[in-house]
Amino acid sequence: MKETRDKLSNIADILYKGDTTLGMAMMGTVINDLAVVATKVEDEELKNRYINDGLTQCLQAMENNDGTLLADVISYELIEVIDAL
Repeated sequence: MKETRDKLSNIADILYKGDTTLGMAMMGTVINDLAVVATKVEDEELKNRYINDGLTQCLQAMENNDGTLLADVISYELIEVIDAL
C-alpha cells in the first residue's frame, strides 16, 4: 500500500506542476494497484467513498484531460482512503 500511495503522490505532484500528459500516462502504472486497494477496504462506507468519490472521479478527470482535478482527487480522495487503512 505504501508503494501505491507513493506512486499516487508522485503522480499528483507531476499533475500539479502542469505535466498532464505524463501524469495521465503514469496513472496506467497504478490502475492494478488501485483495484487491489479496493479489495482490501473492508468498511463499506470507506469502500463506497473510495470507489464513488475516488475512482469514478479519477476516470472522469482522465476522460476530460483535467490534470488539476485528477491531482485533487488523488490527493484528497484516494490517498486519504489509503491512509485510513
